[in-house]
Amino acid sequence: MVKVLLISGSELEDLLTPEVLVGAIADAFKKFSEGATVTPSRTVMWVEGNWWGIMQSYVPGYGVGVKVVNVVPANVERGLPTIQALVTLYDPVTGSPLAVMEGSVLTALRTAAASALSVKYLAPSEAGPVAIMGAGYQARYQLRFALHYFEATEVRIFDIRREASEAFAKYVEGLGLKPVITSSPEGAIRGARLVIEASTTKEPVVLGGALEPPVHIVSIGAHTPDSRAIDDDAILKAKAVVVDSRKAVMEETGDIIQPVKSGLLNLSEICELGELVAGKCPKPIRGGGITIYKSVGVAIQDACAAGLAYKLAKGRRVGREIEL
Repeated sequence: MVKVLLISGSELEDLLTPEVLVGAIADAFKKFSEGATVTPSRTVMWVEGNWWGIMQSYVPGYGVGVKVVNVVPANVERGLPTIQALVTLYDPVTGSPLAVMEGSVLTALRTAAASALSVKYLAPSEAGPVAIMGAGYQARYQLRFALHYFEATEVRIFDIRREASEAFAKYVEGLGLKPVITSSPEGAIRGARLVIEASTTKEPVVLGGALEPPVHIVSIGAHTPDSRAIDDDAILKAKAVVVDSRKAVMEETGDIIQPVKSGLLNLSEICELGELVAGKCPKPIRGGGITIYKSVGVAIQDACAAGLAYKLAKGRRVGREIEL
């Protein structure tokens, strides 16, 4: 009989801390940029007006991971997460299924770990305000992981939903930081040293006219070709643009597709996160000025996080094993 380990979201929270996950994600991205992974483009479909993705990858040392994920913005009104997913992990040699785990938490954790990696390499060294654009589920993980590499003096919050901003402010207070709710994107961004965009916007909320360098921008929203979270002015002023995958961003986000097509951004000068980690960017990149990390998410993150979670869970006897 095949035995499969079930790992819950709360168990993933305990297992995949920033201390262990960020390093593993760095390793996975380095392997990805070196061509050592097997990572087909994700399959995307629209169901009832909502985005669904099927993502699969093999990352040596971690296993084969397959994730089914959806983004349903209307779930805010239903009291459900806007992002839901399941991840399955397989042995790359035998093909046997090893684990099934809650994918929404895993997605948030692995996304935050990659963002934190960009913060580690590109954020200003001095303390300063953090701006949060979009105060939903993902933003909490983004902030918590980023704080391992950046010292925040306050957290400015912008969300079109007042109740979301107020709930996030309480979360910030729980971290021992001062929250400041703002009424406009400019009010959050101006003077911030780290900007984290984690919204469902289709129009830019990261505005170049309000940015005051040095500042590092993390953007994980705008995941369709006709959507923008970062305006052209910010792209034009950026000293460096780093992405999780050049291929993926050129297929999926208007934040990169549109300025590349208009000639505002040169694709050959964009650096992948794995290249940044390995010191192999097309042009030398250092922090300072305005730097941007744009992510649409790639399947290596899921396979890496799932493989790491499985190893840790087996070692600590966490999760519930079932026979298929």
